[in-house]
Amino acid sequence: MNEDTLVVIADANVLLPLLFGQTRRGKFLRLAWRKQHFWLATTPAIIDELERVVTYPKVQSNFGLDDDAIAQAFAIMHSVSLNFPGDYTDVQVITVDPSDNIYLAAALGSGADYLVSQDRHILGLKYFYGTQIISLAQFVRLLGIE
Repeated sequence: MNEDTLVVIADANVLLPLLFGQTRRGKFLRLAWRKQHFWLATTPAIIDELERVVTYPKVQSNFGLDDDAIAQAFAIMHSVSLNFPGDYTDVQVITVDPSDNIYLAAALGSGADYLVSQDRHILGLKYFYGTQIISLAQFVRLLGIE
């Protein structure tokens, strides 16, 4: 891993277009990830959350998901992501939607440069223990995609 490469935590609303999106933005995000413009960091809690989200009929319909596409995306994510153990499980910062705390815990445990989110509860924090919290639009601008 190049020391200058950004380490990024992405919430489920960002992981979906990254892994499955067929828009220009989704394709460029995947390309930037494959070219190691950033490292995606994950934890077991994030993987569990994503596994739950991809079962929603609306998500499957919006992204045209089938079992093979889901299995392939998870295999790629496991093989090329920075997989952290998720040691910080007691993070309780967001009370409105406590399930969002898994992303803050992952940022803390990984020392990520950025937490990329589409969730207003997370975005409202701006920073969390050295991790800058930004929107997907800000992230793609940072990468020079849009």
